[in-house]
Amino acid sequence: MNVRSLTWIGILVVLIVVGFLFSRPQGGRPDIPDDPQAHEALELVRSHPARNDPTLEDAINRYVEELKAQGTSLHRGEWQVGKERDGVYAVRTLVREKGFNEWIEREFAWRVTLKDKTVRVISLAAIHFMPFHELPPLPHQDQISGIFMEFPPEMRPG
Repeated sequence: MNVRSLTWIGILVVLIVVGFLFSRPQGGRPDIPDDPQAHEALELVRSHPARNDPTLEDAINRYVEELKAQGTSLHRGEWQVGKERDGVYAVRTLVREKGFNEWIEREFAWRVTLKDKTVRVISLAAIHFMPFHELPPLPHQDQISGIFMEFPPEMRPG
């Protein structure tokens, strides 16, 4: 072999090793800043009551298990916490599932206010796990319900 061939083989080996190092899982550690309040925000979300499960974490785990039982290929990301401002954190986790033609990514995200220990849903996917009484009102809900209640007598059902 000549020097040129050995150089290309060396480059290929380095690329394979680097690709392997960046593609392997990160050891199952959540992506949380080194901040005690960030850890508190994460625990508030994980232990928050869910609509049909004891906690939000249980609800996400059940969702992932149901996908696996259906034979759906998926990847569950680790919990991530980001500071929005003093005492307010965004907590999220991602689930990527193999759809019919491509991958579908669902972000389950909540905003935590530590002052009053509130957990508010901030992503569409997470709405399905929150108890009904904790969901935000629909936009213009008061106007919509008023429109439906003001039918002329000839248009009223029944």
